[in-house]
Amino acid sequence: MKKTVQELAVILGGTVLGDGTREIEDIKGLAEAGKTDITFAVDPYTEYLPQVHAGAVIVAKEVPAGDNTLVLVENPRLAFSQLLVLFHPRQTVAKGIHPTAVVDPSASLGEDASVMAYAVIGKHVKIGKNCTIYPYVFIGDNVVIGDDAVIYPGAVIHENCELGNRLVIRAHAVIGGEGFGFATNEGKHTRIPQIGNVKLEDDVEVGACTCIDNGTLGSTLVRRGTKIDNLVHLGHNVEIGEDCFLIAQVGIAGSTKAGNHVVFAGQVGCTGHITIGDNVVFAGKTGITGNVKGNQTYAGYPMQPHMEWKRSQIYLKHLPQMSKRIKELEKKLAELEAKTAQ
Repeated sequence: MKKTVQELAVILGGTVLGDGTREIEDIKGLAEAGKTDITFAVDPYTEYLPQVHAGAVIVAKEVPAGDNTLVLVENPRLAFSQLLVLFHPRQTVAKGIHPTAVVDPSASLGEDASVMAYAVIGKHVKIGKNCTIYPYVFIGDNVVIGDDAVIYPGAVIHENCELGNRLVIRAHAVIGGEGFGFATNEGKHTRIPQIGNVKLEDDVEVGACTCIDNGTLGSTLVRRGTKIDNLVHLGHNVEIGEDCFLIAQVGIAGSTKAGNHVVFAGQVGCTGHITIGDNVVFAGKTGITGNVKGNQTYAGYPMQPHMEWKRSQIYLKHLPQMSKRIKELEKKLAELEAKTAQ
């Protein structure tokens, strides 16, 4: 594919500064881009643009750019993602049901749905329009899936789950597996049946090998627009708000409720039965031990306000020297006390 910079600017709703007639053949990263490539830059990387020799660079504001043509847009990252789709569209999938797929007669599939080899679809399942079900997917009885969903190979969606529109479930994720609930008597554990389900609202993405357990009685809920990375675990009856980020290896224990726009960075661990407000950010490896008010940033274990945690980390680096100094002072104090006692 070849497009001029001006043609790409029209697609992105941007403005060209420089030679709009340059032809672009591909989209690449800032360091790799050549004369026929388009790339993007945000601060602080815009300062390196005079050293870059790309066909065009997508930026948010006019900056010194050497011989590069600039395309000004409101959100360079978003524009870059749009061009990735344009220059590198995803593989096309044949519509219809593959002969090796097992689809119960009571299931209903919307127009232009694709069910690939060896997928299994249970009783009374409802799948919307233009959905893609990749090989070896299992969808249990009574599951409802909205339009334009994509479910990648090996994913498992257990019975009674409700999935929204434009959903993405990546490879080997498990949605609606039975939650971890036991009654212990005289040292022996007896499973408490978990009979609820999982509800994922529109535009949710679930990463590879992530597990979202069903509710004990009600629903485990992930609200609209939330993006979940690989290897994340949500326990039974967890509720996650809109437009949240849950990054790799996050674990959230049962019945925790998180508000909107919450960020759980990598390896955050969260105790159960707590409430987290809107717009909270948890730095990587934070241990969440209790309720959290909105509009705050936390780090460390147990969690602390981020600035307090940073100060404590500085003190920790000096502990060996401080310990040595304290021992020296104690020795001198003991000597002074001995002299005073004489």
